[in-house]
Amino acid sequence: MIPTPRDAAKVLVGKPLRVQKDTLNVASFVAQAALALRRGKPKRAFLLLGAASVAPKHPAASWLLQGAVTANDVRKKLF
Repeated sequence: MIPTPRDAAKVLVGKPLRVQKDTLNVASFVAQAALALRRGKPKRAFLLLGAASVAPKHPAASWLLQGAVTANDVRKKLF
């Protein structure tokens, strides 16, 4: 039997880790916003911070916004 990440968490912590998707999504938005501010893109940073504030109550909207931002990045790199 191949061990899973959950098995590894049991060994390290003693029980399975319960990482909430909303918390991880908010952390991702905040990290991306910090990186955008550092690179001199304040509009993008504030858009991502707004998405981070919406993420806990409306996860579908935040995932949709994340997808739109990613699609825009891909569009800029390809064209």
